[in-house]
Amino acid sequence: MVQKSDQIARRRGRPRGFDTGEVLGAATERFRTRGYAGTSLDDLVDATGLQRPSLYAAFGDKRALYLATLDRTIERAGRGFDQLIAADLPIRQSLQAMFRTIVDGYLTGETGPSGCIMVSTSATSAVDDAEIRARLAAFLKMEDDRIEELLVARGDPAARAHARVATAVIHSLSVRARAGAPRAELEALAADCVALIAG
Repeated sequence: MVQKSDQIARRRGRPRGFDTGEVLGAATERFRTRGYAGTSLDDLVDATGLQRPSLYAAFGDKRALYLATLDRTIERAGRGFDQLIAADLPIRQSLQAMFRTIVDGYLTGETGPSGCIMVSTSATSAVDDAEIRARLAAFLKMEDDRIEELLVARGDPAARAHARVATAVIHSLSVRARAGAPRAELEALAADCVALIAG
């Protein structure tokens, strides 16, 4: 005899073993590549392997899923800064490790270097969507604050100003990666920023 819960699950099209983290990761990559407006529900079905009823049941509509990918990005970036700060490397090595991770990430993507989902996609939708704008503002503040925290911990007397410079360079790296800049160009810009801050 089929249980009622099995009937509901089958009707919604939600497979067993559904991994929310994996689905969000796949959706993040598709949005990162094509942007919010350029990503259709069919694109998300293709990227995640879930059918529309399953996506709706788990996340709501496309906008809700996009917001969830932005929240995921903020959380993951915050954990990355936690690890960097905890590593307790000297200032130059800390910045080099940070930029190395960022450049490596920005040069990945489904069809080529896709940069940062926040910088490269949410900025275009933030003008007329208050919730997307709030996520973008939270991400920028988190970057500024965590890099400043890192630099303070490393004894930088100009930590606040240097953190804003580093954040600006990070955003430039995202745009340049999407524009097709080679790794050497991105690494040179990052090295200039490290030299400016660390001396």
